[in-house]
Amino acid sequence: LSGLARAFIYAQARALLVSHWEVDSNAAVKLITTATGEIARDKNTGRAEALRRAMLGMIDSGNAKEAHPSTWAPFVVVGEGAR
Repeated sequence: LSGLARAFIYAQARALLVSHWEVDSNAAVKLITTATGEIARDKNTGRAEALRRAMLGMIDSGNAKEAHPSTWAPFVVVGEGAR
């Protein structure tokens, strides 16, 4: 993971959203769309904070599968987490 992320950073990517293991596709879609929605709603929200809010939303959803760490824990922001 670190070598691949480093290659993107060297190629001028400011930030990456990566996962540490295989993820559930539906959970990934929900997490990413929620995080990008947070950024769109508040332009001052950083990438890491938007991801954190999306994770908390999944935990608080009331859905046991979405609340389980295996659905949201693999994701991390690498690089510039702030805007």
